Amino acid sequence: MLQMKSYIYRYFILAMAFASLPLYAGTAPTVVTDSRYVRGATRFFGRATWTANGTAIAERGFCISATNPEPTIADPHATTFFSNSGRIQYIEGLEPATIYYARAYGMTADSAVGYGGVIKFCTLPKGTVTWGYDNGGSSAENTRINAAVGECADYWNELTSIQGLYLNVHYGSSTQTADCSYGGWMRVGPNASYQKTGTIMHEALHAIGVGQCDMWYGSSSPLRGGSGTGLWLGDRANELVKFWDNNASEYVTGDVTHVWASAGTSFSVNGAHEDTGTKMQYTAVSLMAQALCEDGLPPTTGRPFGLPYYSFQQEDTIKYYLKNESATYGLYDSYLVESASGALQWRKMTSSEALANDSAAWRVTFVPATQLYRFTNISTGHSIVANGSSFTTGASATGFQLMRSRIDVTTDDGTQITPQRGYWFVNVANGSSPCMGAMANGAVGAFSFNIADNTQRQRWLILTARQAAEMEDSGLTSSRTSFRNHLAPIAALADVPHVEVVEGADAAFAGTLATLTAQCNEAASAGEILSLIDALDVAAREFLAGVRVASADELFDLTFMLKNPNFDTGTTGWSGYASSNGTVNYGEIEFYQKAVSAQQTLANMPAGTYRGTCQGFQRPGSYSAVYTEYVAGTDNSKARFYVGASSAAVYMKNLMAERTPSALHSSDVKMADGTYVPNSMAGAAAHFAAGRYMNVCEYYLSKAGSMNVTVLAQNNTGSSYWTCFTNFRLYSFGNVDAAVLTIGALANDIIPQNERRTYDLLGRRVNGKTRGLVIENGKLKFLK
Repeated sequence: MLQMKSYIYRYFILAMAFASLPLYAGTAPTVVTDSRYVRGATRFFGRATWTANGTAIAERGFCISATNPEPTIADPHATTFFSNSGRIQYIEGLEPATIYYARAYGMTADSAVGYGGVIKFCTLPKGTVTWGYDNGGSSAENTRINAAVGECADYWNELTSIQGLYLNVHYGSSTQTADCSYGGWMRVGPNASYQKTGTIMHEALHAIGVGQCDMWYGSSSPLRGGSGTGLWLGDRANELVKFWDNNASEYVTGDVTHVWASAGTSFSVNGAHEDTGTKMQYTAVSLMAQALCEDGLPPTTGRPFGLPYYSFQQEDTIKYYLKNESATYGLYDSYLVESASGALQWRKMTSSEALANDSAAWRVTFVPATQLYRFTNISTGHSIVANGSSFTTGASATGFQLMRSRIDVTTDDGTQITPQRGYWFVNVANGSSPCMGAMANGAVGAFSFNIADNTQRQRWLILTARQAAEMEDSGLTSSRTSFRNHLAPIAALADVPHVEVVEGADAAFAGTLATLTAQCNEAASAGEILSLIDALDVAAREFLAGVRVASADELFDLTFMLKNPNFDTGTTGWSGYASSNGTVNYGEIEFYQKAVSAQQTLANMPAGTYRGTCQGFQRPGSYSAVYTEYVAGTDNSKARFYVGASSAAVYMKNLMAERTPSALHSSDVKMADGTYVPNSMAGAAAHFAAGRYMNVCEYYLSKAGSMNVTVLAQNNTGSSYWTCFTNFRLYSFGNVDAAVLTIGALANDIIPQNERRTYDLLGRRVNGKTRGLVIENGKLKFLK
């Protein structure tokens, strides 16, 4: 009887749903749901495209359900939208902290319905922003300010998950506009145009850290491109502006105190003139607040990290496999497992071995109320537990905030393995926010959460069985590509004219490269190939130890040994102040009124003579002062460039040393003599592209060991001091000691008889315009 009642009930529901449809419906429109979307605690925003198939579309909207994975118009649906570079459809009145399914629909006048793809998302827990105002103004002013602050709090509680923020608002009779500190102490002045919701929202952005905390303005913040004006590097805020303005090239930027988008909507109302007073704008600013905090901006002073959200779209029924993002800690060949003793460890195994072993399989559960994730081992039913400063397994699961990486997983040379991102597993219950990371010998331990891009060992990939297999195949293919890319400049060393210092060096080098290439082609895992790439570096160093160049005109090019020599990937590979004080743009790095320190250390370099070059300059003061000093014969450039020891350092070119007769960039500055020098990073790039400001340093490494490549200028902090550089190159003469680089030996030993030309005292070929001591056909001459 109960089963019969169930059938009758289902029939009744279906009949009600379709009762309004005509007997003969026309052709349904084609609907494509945009994969981009935004959500708050109670609202959803989406885009779609609708194409009529002969019959006009009468209704466009989104349908939504918390229980139906493929919602229809029988479920709740809405047609409301904002008009902004197309339609932003929105649905209001949703339950906070709830998983929903949404998809776009289109319906013709005769009720033919077409549906787009489904989006799965989770609404946020509702914000708990509260406020108070001291009512210190006139009655009209107090009315406006109370309404504005109340409306701001209402928007933020509906659209963000910010907890515990109190906007402590005061009337400031001498406050010209309004201001606010980190934490929410706010003043609003008597100017009526600033007693509006947009201004309060702008100041509330300061309350959550915009322009007010280290993560925003700190020189070492991994979320800002520079400590002054620069890009915001977080994904979530940039995804928001691209979606909202339907502009794939839009991005978020800011200065020391403010945030804005590069085009379109004002997402922060920087001034009363930008306040449109519209629901669409106030919605956008509120969503920006949430997005910045999801990127990592801590919204309250007592919180050391950003807000959690549904960052990894899991399914409760799927097995997942975890591997560390660092190549050193198992990216290519290992998976996270629970050992027989209950310990967590990353263990070497192939994807097929992992898929056959449920100790390497994990169930991922999302808790909407907290926006945190739990990980349970399929084999044992034990969950990952953060226990003080350690991570283990047990019956009581820890909820982790999954903070998504901003960079794709790549091989060491930058080749993308698969379109995957790693995640920090952050224990938010611990005030110091330790996260789970990989340690030596397969161990797993706690690390102090570091949101920087280069902390790969703190991040983990979460893969399905298919993705694990695909990643292994992709990693193998990418690693072979990396091997071949690395092999090319090493094999080219043999093409440089040279002579053997150690008998058999050429044959040994050729044989080693052939063997390693064959092993690469036969390798069964990316990990094997990674070790072969290391072996290539060893072979190159052994070759250089056994040969020397035949002519100072053509040296061994070792630039492949340098990491990121043109700053194409930020400051990756560089230590010192380069990773904190320097600003990278246009493939170069600059230090303005800041101490300069940028260094790389090359290990296990063979003995011999090296030449390093880089393009760069220092302006040791204002343009006018430096120009006057330089033309009077005083070069005060103190930025030093060297390879090896600092004793080999050369002073980097003074900005005035290579003035151009005409401007190379629109920002160039004209000097008193009519020449031009760069005045911006873009201008510097133009001068570097023209081959100017080349600095050369040579160093003899007497015995094998480490060697530095360095730019140093501790005295770059003076007024208007500016140092800018890029394009590092490294060359080797091979195994040639300082005695060989003397006048007679250089001409008679290194340079063959039939190739005699004119060289300076360092063995560099020079032209006929050179003046001073030179070596010409093996004899010392003084050219006037």
